[in-house]
Amino acid sequence: MTDFLPVILAAGLLFFLSFANGGNDVSKAIATLAGAGLASVRGAIAWGTLWTVAGALAGLLWGSSLIKNFNGSIYVESHDFYMPLALAVSMAPILWVALATWRGWPVSTTHAIVGGFVGAGLMAYGTQGIDWSHTFSKIALPLLASPFMAIALAWFLTPALKKSARFTNRIRLCLTPVPRLTLATSRGATIRQAQAPVDDCLVCACDSPQAGLTHGLTLSVDNMHWLTSGLLSFARGLNDTPKLIAVVMPFLMLDGLAAPAWLFFLGALAMGAGSWFAGKNVTEVLGFNVTKMNHEEGFSANLVAAFLVVGASRFGLPVSTTQVSASAIMGVGLSGHKGLNTDTVKSMLFAWLVTVPVAGLFAALIYLAGGLF
Repeated sequence: MTDFLPVILAAGLLFFLSFANGGNDVSKAIATLAGAGLASVRGAIAWGTLWTVAGALAGLLWGSSLIKNFNGSIYVESHDFYMPLALAVSMAPILWVALATWRGWPVSTTHAIVGGFVGAGLMAYGTQGIDWSHTFSKIALPLLASPFMAIALAWFLTPALKKSARFTNRIRLCLTPVPRLTLATSRGATIRQAQAPVDDCLVCACDSPQAGLTHGLTLSVDNMHWLTSGLLSFARGLNDTPKLIAVVMPFLMLDGLAAPAWLFFLGALAMGAGSWFAGKNVTEVLGFNVTKMNHEEGFSANLVAAFLVVGASRFGLPVSTTQVSASAIMGVGLSGHKGLNTDTVKSMLFAWLVTVPVAGLFAALIYLAGGLF
């Protein structure tokens, strides 16, 4: 039984960490659906949960570089397994993210994980044991830069994206060819019908004669909003799951950094459960309390956030989906001159600023307590 204890701890801690992550982070992709009135809070969460689980499972294919960044960039050298350190690193983000979710603060699980690594590492190895240069370049720099990039891109691109959304809102994709001849009604005292030629069309305006004669799929900003929310949920699951697995990898004492597949399945299950059962509080804060949005603006915020998160995952950069999504919403609000709810923004910024030090403090205390046993 003793031989299986680390594996049992790894599974349990990954479940609770992924559950806390799902409850806090599902809102980042789907809050705009609720805020724009396109879906109920519960309906938006269901959509986000589905795509989050899909993204988490996709980490099986694309998540190895993120695991390597976390396990290989924070400490100066690899060390033998040490139970108090492993417990401190994994339990600190669980406690902080769960507390933040209960309070309705959209915080970064990534920041909490980094704080846990650094706080526990300082206790175990001292300042010389932290690889500060790699930690900054591989982890801290992407985390610090991504919110500013999201605000700038959302502010700059939102007007063009809104115009594109309005244009595509009138487009219909015809699934069947338009008949060459159709009945056309002429105006006059006497109504008569005559054969008139109509051109084929694959893409046509919704109010055109061609569109009215075919079965087709109408594009709308609502549809695109759903699509970008799903894409961002997928990207969040893809980016976050490998980071959560990296936290519990020391328990498994594996040679190399190849994570077994069951970790991804367990992480996906727990993240989906947390999204569904604990995602309401933060979704309401981001959806209704940051700024007012319409469909075009929600679509723009999600598209910018998804672009940044997917791009970061592609290159193994651990960005904060929380900060990227919330910052994109802020950028949209600034672009539309609608203003921001300063009280909500201040509370969010406060939570962001204290996440790393508080998680580090939690990790240090847990490490010290673990060393007594």
